[in-house]
Amino acid sequence: MVHVFCLKEKCRSVIHLDSHEYWNFKGKVKCLKCGAEFEIEVEEGKLKSSRKSD
Repeated sequence: MVHVFCLKEKCRSVIHLDSHEYWNFKGKVKCLKCGAEFEIEVEEGKLKSSRKSD
């Protein structure tokens, strides 16, 4: 399982990416609480980068 924090300052919810497809993943994810989208890169279950989407 990979855990990512929402990048929106007023939200900061934890997003649980529990599918095996996120173990090595590069793409967009969406916060279920506030709807903010951002891009992440995960390698071997470790978050390498995260940034707000354009």
